[in-house]
Amino acid sequence: MKRPASVSLMLLVAVCCIPSSASAQAVETTEGLSLRDTIGQLTQQVGSTPVGDAMVLATALEVATSPLGTTSSGFGFELDPNTGLLVRRATTFGPSFAERALTAGADKMAIQVSFSSATYDKLGDVDLDGMRLGALTGDSPETSFTGTTSLEIESQTLVLGGVMGITENIDVGVAVPLVKVRVQGLTEVVDGDGKFIRDAVGGGTSSGLGDIAVQAKYRFLRFGNGLPDPGGVALAATVRLPTGSSENLRGLGLYRALVSVLASAGRGRFRPHANVGFEWWDKGIAAQSGFAPVPDVETGLEPATSMVTVRHQFQYAAGVEFEAASRLTLLVDFLGRHLLDGGKVGFQAFTPGDDGQGVTSFESLVALPEGFQKLTLVPGLKWNIKGNLLFSVNALIPVQDEGLHDVFTPVVGLDWAF
Repeated sequence: MKRPASVSLMLLVAVCCIPSSASAQAVETTEGLSLRDTIGQLTQQVGSTPVGDAMVLATALEVATSPLGTTSSGFGFELDPNTGLLVRRATTFGPSFAERALTAGADKMAIQVSFSSATYDKLGDVDLDGMRLGALTGDSPETSFTGTTSLEIESQTLVLGGVMGITENIDVGVAVPLVKVRVQGLTEVVDGDGKFIRDAVGGGTSSGLGDIAVQAKYRFLRFGNGLPDPGGVALAATVRLPTGSSENLRGLGLYRALVSVLASAGRGRFRPHANVGFEWWDKGIAAQSGFAPVPDVETGLEPATSMVTVRHQFQYAAGVEFEAASRLTLLVDFLGRHLLDGGKVGFQAFTPGDDGQGVTSFESLVALPEGFQKLTLVPGLKWNIKGNLLFSVNALIPVQDEGLHDVFTPVVGLDWAF
């Protein structure tokens, strides 16, 4: 879709059309900037705020909505009426990122720790290395330009979690993410002859709390009696608190509440599970998606700038656990997230106004008023090292991802029940 040109576009033309010998320059980001401002300075060298907003939004949504992993214990215990002893409810150790209906058991506790490291390679189908940000097409090389960027965006997340069985059917848990985000980039602008006009280089790192998660799970249905547990259905509520810095992309800066239905089944070596839920956000995240409109000639009033707002998401998961050995569970999960209302990033064409200064068309990377999906395959295993201690290894592999993503994210963890 094409949209009318703006004041911002005209200013951009004025800057970029200065002869290269006079305007060629390098811009280095300043120390002390937030990561939001750093990405803005790196990407806005093509002359538009929407480009920076689009990249900031994509990064924040990926880092802050990535799955933290389950807070449920890999061990669930129940009193065997035949022996009078506490025994494991299931022969498998449960999924790592999805949830099962089983609970830990009354007065039982577990603590977990996991670590993941992601190097984001793509935005949708586009590589971050040499990614085109925008282009002006004019009636001469001097009125044409192309802006590209090479961004390195990384995150490492250490999650400390715990769960406690309040009753046989009620668990409460918490997950505290400690997040490190690093951004490094180079943006270049060249004219229609390929001559250098300007560039920007810089980066930054931020470490600290992410958005803490607090969860409660209530199992209200059991499929049968006896052990191993035949499975059942549970209701889970997870609240994400705005404890992570939104300016440094470690959090979204809003309250989130996820309500999910959890189901799991099976008595044998295979135990399937599935989840579906809706996450409500107390407010949306806005990004500028169009250029500042030209003021009305008669009144001088400037119309509202076009904005995109992302708010709420659906989450779902399905998978299976396989008892490969008494102390080894193999896992495979399929995770889905569907962010609503907006946030997908793509190119949009804009039409210059009457005074186009020789520019015939302009295309820019912007946040679009479209939601997007993130579908992820998660293979892994859990190994009972000793006693009630579990070691887990998983990989997050995108199957379909229209946002910022890593092509392979390893995750390792420990789970100790007592």
